[in-house]
Amino acid sequence: MKILITVGIFPPDIGGPASFVPKIANLLVDSGYSVTVICLTEKHQFDNEKYKVVRILRKQNLIIRWIKTIFYILKHGLKSNLIFVNGLPMESHIANVVLRKKLYRKIVGDWAWERGMNRRLINESFDEFQNNKHGLHLEIAKFSRGWTAAKAHLVITPSNHLKNIVNKWGVSNKKIKVIYNGTVIDSTKIINNKLTTDNLKFITVGRLAPWKNINIMLEAFSEYKKQNKRFTFYIVGSGPEEKALKKLTEKLNLEEEVVFTGQLNKEALGERYQNSNIYIQGSSYEGLPHVILEAISHNLSIISTPIGGTNEVLLGGKNGWIWKLHDSFKPQKSDLINIIEEMTDNIQKDILLKQNAMKHLCELFNEEENLNLYIEILKK
Repeated sequence: MKILITVGIFPPDIGGPASFVPKIANLLVDSGYSVTVICLTEKHQFDNEKYKVVRILRKQNLIIRWIKTIFYILKHGLKSNLIFVNGLPMESHIANVVLRKKLYRKIVGDWAWERGMNRRLINESFDEFQNNKHGLHLEIAKFSRGWTAAKAHLVITPSNHLKNIVNKWGVSNKKIKVIYNGTVIDSTKIINNKLTTDNLKFITVGRLAPWKNINIMLEAFSEYKKQNKRFTFYIVGSGPEEKALKKLTEKLNLEEEVVFTGQLNKEALGERYQNSNIYIQGSSYEGLPHVILEAISHNLSIISTPIGGTNEVLLGGKNGWIWKLHDSFKPQKSDLINIIEEMTDNIQKDILLKQNAMKHLCELFNEEENLNLYIEILKK
């Protein structure tokens, strides 16, 4: 059986799809499938993988890129039995109008909302966006994401929250299956890091986009520094906000405390987790962030906004410290400082939360078990 996978981001990019696709592609090959991955890329490179990788330059004329992408999906889709869409949804569905292949799709968020946020066209929460009316540009985007989702034979989401959202787009519940993201729990990499009040090391990982609210984290750490606290804050990743965040770091006089690492490979990221104490996520929305699962597997304390599928990991504060959103959208810097102070004043509570999180991780977010669920689905 031949499977074509389409994805917008792929290593060396970082992010959920870039982490997931190589894992599922390798598992499919090991299970006897022939796999081709079509992805966007910053530059062409040699891929020494067990499966074929077709890279299309991201930074080129959009119309030309679309034509190339659709052409390659048609070319490789002709020889495939199934198309598994992890990104490039519109291009994949346009090509499949001709191909008429079985098409499964994994949906991890709402690219229409992300586009509105990136272009500063909206200032509203993910859930509010689903119900509100917008300008023609975004209404077309909302229609197209719903249309492409409804055309899939099966939609897979990483959380029940996102399943409910996709259902509102017009996809029937019987065509949606929830499979949680997973991570590997390596006992040799679990660190025993009791918190102290001295020289804490914080980390956040992901695409540097507006809804990640990293600027609010920096503002909070500026206030925290004024309390004569010693700390390091690792910001792992790149994205459209990188330049502005670096300028803000300089403005807030945090150059010595804040480290922009850029994108890291798996090994380097693992080392960064092991050298950290606390993972922070301040997003206004996440489908179900794989990086939180990775941070839990390294026994880090978790501070996160309770949005989307994240709360299916944190369980309302049972497995981590909740950084509340105000007006359903933005966290506040004062709340983050209060949480950090409460954590360091309640070491035993923090240990209990980490124990709860690790137990929950083992029960629901085992990577091998969850990846095998995909294999069972793709066999049908």
